Amino acid sequence: MGKILDIIIKVVTVALVIFLLYCFTIGRDFGIKQINKIRGMYYVNQGDKAFKKHDMQGAIDAYQTGLFIFPEHYEAWLNLGNIYVSYEDYFSATQAYENAIKAKKNYTLARMNLGIITAEKLGDFDSAIEQYKAIISAKHRLIAIPFIYNNKKSETQNRAIAYYNMGKAYYQKAFYLPKEDKIERKEFLQRAASAYENAINIVKNDYNMFYNLALTYHVLGDYRKAGQYYCQAINVGPMNYEAHYNLGLMLKHLHHENYAIDELEKAAVLASSGYKSNSQYIFDILSAVSMDALQKGINDKITDSDRSEKIKKEDELKEKTDENKESANMYEDESLLLQNFKKCSSRFLFES
Repeated sequence: MGKILDIIIKVVTVALVIFLLYCFTIGRDFGIKQINKIRGMYYVNQGDKAFKKHDMQGAIDAYQTGLFIFPEHYEAWLNLGNIYVSYEDYFSATQAYENAIKAKKNYTLARMNLGIITAEKLGDFDSAIEQYKAIISAKHRLIAIPFIYNNKKSETQNRAIAYYNMGKAYYQKAFYLPKEDKIERKEFLQRAASAYENAINIVKNDYNMFYNLALTYHVLGDYRKAGQYYCQAINVGPMNYEAHYNLGLMLKHLHHENYAIDELEKAAVLASSGYKSNSQYIFDILSAVSMDALQKGINDKITDSDRSEKIKKEDELKEKTDENKESANMYEDESLLLQNFKKCSSRFLFES
């Protein structure tokens, strides 16, 4: 056993000597690169430690030193870019993300962050859209090892987010155009709608995606699709006031005052819990719509079906035993409240 160990040690030693000779002779460039990689990794590791301790300046100094020696460390570039964002130094962040992409072409996180910063902070929508397109078109090796590793879900989710962010970029780009460029604005809005729809086809059940798609169709003047997607947003996120509010405004515009009042009432109630100024504004609009309905002689109540349903629920509630009555009442009240906010009474107006 001892002889075998001696032989192994000698083989390893000879191999190491040959490798070192190679590095210091014909493979000098390769050897220098390996030494720089080790040195750079040391400083990057120091930067990671400082980052975890929230010592941002220490992290910046360590990352910069490490990346100067070993610029291929894409994760360090990403972390450096994120730190610059926290300092609102968006130009430095952009450069760091671009360097991360140079080091790793299909680096989704760097491309996503770069797209968000260039669109939201620098107003460069075209560059942002190119980053999102690169994420969508990238070919990643999907690996699924049960209970150990599976990147299929994350990569699919990233594509959906890229489509969603692309939709936002096209939407914002449309409104940065001069008012007279109506044709080009419409084209960008249609591209935004297409991007949002692609995102929804992947995720299926996201309030923000449904809401922004509805808003885009609303601006385009496609009220049928806007109404459908507002109702889907309400079904997914009934306690968000924005979809109720915008649907209410659209219904007012379409002269469906009774349905508009229903949605604006919900929006006002929901906004009052966290957006006091918005709530007051919504109440003012609600008051104006109610006054218009009164002057036109329109009944601001939709139908008696909701009231009948409520009476039916109350009758069912009375049939419960006294022992469970209090808890049943609480559950039923909460359930009725949620169902009321989820209900989009005007949905049928937008069906084909």
